[in-house]
Amino acid sequence: MRRKPVLVVTAVAAVALVAAACGASGGTSNQAGGGDATTTSADTATAASTGQFGDLKDVCGKGDLKVGDGLPGAGTDELPIGVATDRSSSVRPGLNKEMWDASVAFTDWCNDQGGIGGLKIKPVEADAGLFDVQKAMTVVCHSVFAMVGGGWAQDNLQFSGKDDSDFHKCGLVDIPGFAVSPQKSDSSGQVQPVPNPGTSVSNTFIHDYAKLYPEQSKKVAIAYADLPALTVVKEKYKAALADAGLEVVDEIPYPATGMSDWTPLAQKIIQSGEGTLMWVGEAGNVGSAISKLKEQGWKGHALLETNMYDPLLFSQGPDAVEGSVVRQTVYPIEEAGKWPATQQYLDNLKKYVPDAKVAPLGVQSTSAWLLFATAANACGKANKGVLERTCILEQAAKQKDWTGGGLHAPQDPAAFSEQESSPCSMLLLVKNGKFERLYPEIGGTGDDADGFHCPKDGVTKVPANAGMGVVEPGAKI
Repeated sequence: MRRKPVLVVTAVAAVALVAAACGASGGTSNQAGGGDATTTSADTATAASTGQFGDLKDVCGKGDLKVGDGLPGAGTDELPIGVATDRSSSVRPGLNKEMWDASVAFTDWCNDQGGIGGLKIKPVEADAGLFDVQKAMTVVCHSVFAMVGGGWAQDNLQFSGKDDSDFHKCGLVDIPGFAVSPQKSDSSGQVQPVPNPGTSVSNTFIHDYAKLYPEQSKKVAIAYADLPALTVVKEKYKAALADAGLEVVDEIPYPATGMSDWTPLAQKIIQSGEGTLMWVGEAGNVGSAISKLKEQGWKGHALLETNMYDPLLFSQGPDAVEGSVVRQTVYPIEEAGKWPATQQYLDNLKKYVPDAKVAPLGVQSTSAWLLFATAANACGKANKGVLERTCILEQAAKQKDWTGGGLHAPQDPAAFSEQESSPCSMLLLVKNGKFERLYPEIGGTGDDADGFHCPKDGVTKVPANAGMGVVEPGAKI
């Protein structure tokens, strides 16, 4: 893992957080973050108008790139790209809406600059509604050049084995906003900007939490949504907890659709004798569960993953989740004034998607689009101006210390056989209805990558998940 030197970026002239942003401070808006914003900083606006995103130059602009013969987009000035979503889910309406919003904002911004090498991006939504991935795949199977910036909660279902709905049979490639199952995470034909392989997991946030809360962390209960992909995530946490010397006292499944009454689950968690609850699922459910736990007199702590940095966490009010600790791998919106790329992400949303939801997966989606654009430009230079699918994956996999222009901790995208989780993370604390940085302090102990803690031993191997990726015979990437 190559680390960037500690560098606190000078705050841009005027902090322009999304107007009326109150989602991450306990409100009901779609926006997350804190602070009022009415203007865009001059520095960010100048960069945006020249095709620059964060510290990435010439991301988008005019040019003469073209799509290879026989591929969707060939012979046109458009680049059709599929975006996987679950927005229409009846179980959780708007699930991962932030990824579609981020995709629209990026593509509109990029097209305003001239597109990717002159090719205007045409985003095509593949909405699975959580349970119908095969149907979503038929929408994009032979009509898009690539998949970028999206993700399905049940992404293992994209390997149907059918000609019109199987990822590999459709000849697709993917730079996803996230991957969940080991079948997808370790599959061929994709490169992740924030790798989440099935065979390794970061343990940094667990070690850091244990040092901050030595008594509460001794015994841990894991509650997890009863879906195959999320059961695998639970197993990864177990491995990381064991690596940190912490005892898992119970593993408690709950329906992925949620519960009308969380009391039985809350009582079972309390009966386990845990001091810490880890949650595998989504923010709305954990908010409801923790609220019920506190009604039952629970005195424990919640240690939550990065997707819980979401307005839905406060669905039962800010007091319900007070004191929760949230792992983060992207810069929090509350610090946007320190990180120009984060500010640009917010500015683009405000301009192009005024009702956007702001959340970490939206940042990861933006990073995926930036990786795709960077790889496409490099592919064009290496391939006489012609974009081919494998060429783009090869160029994406060459990136090292990838931060999405400064959106998140350093990552090393790689081919499926070489990818590894990043050790980098930070911890946020929910306090008085807001998120605030807990560890590391910027420039303080443990800050070894621009506000992230990245220890050399911060990754745990999970050999039990080896060989689960869906890999095309003979594939190298």
